[in-house]
Amino acid sequence: MSTQIEHLIAAFNNGWTQGKFDDIKPLLHDNVIFVAPDLKTQINGKDPCIQTIKDYSRNAKTKVFEIRSKEIHIWNQTAVVTIDYYIEYEMNKEVYIEKGKEFWTLNMQNDHWKLVWRAMVKNERIE
Repeated sequence: MSTQIEHLIAAFNNGWTQGKFDDIKPLLHDNVIFVAPDLKTQINGKDPCIQTIKDYSRNAKTKVFEIRSKEIHIWNQTAVVTIDYYIEYEMNKEVYIEKGKEFWTLNMQNDHWKLVWRAMVKNERIE
């Protein structure tokens, strides 16, 4: 079962880093919630969440994205994923090098895992 989750994580990250937004759509629950790095702003629903990814991609060029570590915990039809990542991107002619953390909640639907909740905590800029 965690193999399916590993594939979902890879497909999600390949989708947004390669601009293949249609590949992300089937991975998300219709009522998915993304929590912004300020931990206050919530984006609700599949289409608005995908739009946030498109907006990022329109404004930034991701040069490197690597998952440094992840933990997957499964309880029946629910899974929680913690991801530590490293990213280099360019925005407004400035290069950012950061490390960050994401928390995901997944739910099993019709034998497929769906992302139902995702929170990105504030990235730590590396100088």
